[in-house]
Amino acid sequence: MTLGERIALARKKAGLSQEQLGDRLGVSRQAVSKWESSQANPDVAYVAELCRICGVSCDWLLLGEEGAREAPPARCGSCGAIVTGLDRYCPQCGHPLLKEEADTYSLVLVDPRKNLTAAFDALAWLSRRPWCAPEFPICRRSQEELEALLFRAPVSLMWGLSAQRASEALAAFRTPGMAAVYRDSDGSSAEELVQKPQVPPQSLPSPQPSRTPMSFGATVGAVIVGVIAAILILSFL
Repeated sequence: MTLGERIALARKKAGLSQEQLGDRLGVSRQAVSKWESSQANPDVAYVAELCRICGVSCDWLLLGEEGAREAPPARCGSCGAIVTGLDRYCPQCGHPLLKEEADTYSLVLVDPRKNLTAAFDALAWLSRRPWCAPEFPICRRSQEELEALLFRAPVSLMWGLSAQRASEALAAFRTPGMAAVYRDSDGSSAEELVQKPQVPPQSLPSPQPSRTPMSFGATVGAVIVGVIAAILILSFL
């Protein structure tokens, strides 16, 4: 059985039409049709969600392992949502599914009501960081989704961060008490984390200052100054 045939079988077992499956995945019916006819393969980004929707395992869908489809789908230990082997965190509640390293940290939005405008600015700034991983809710770039996070507090914005990244992320929230850093090695939810002691900001390394790249004019000027300096040095040799 090919990958396309397994996709078609999983869809039919879930009682969905090609159009319904496409709507849930955010793709066209034609895209689903091409997957099932083996004219194209789904991107990895769609595979985990497809498995969740249809209630099958990634092993069966991708590899065709016998008996895997009949096995009950894996579920998040925190909220019970269906998860797959491609998920590092639960897409429903953000609970970590893989064992984290001992010294990792979570950034939790605790009380944005102290200054909603400043909180939104901090969320928008964090979402543009090049190290912001795609599984973090903060990485949603639409204004509506960022604003929605403000009213879900307490909510974990980032997790599995190094001490340096946690310090940099916390520094984005200039109003004290708006956000906090906690150790996340035990995989606690945001509600559980806020009941535990916060990691004091002074115990984290100082955040790295953001560097603004030189403009074109400044770069040209620096090159000219360097050339003149080199000529002057050579003239004295």
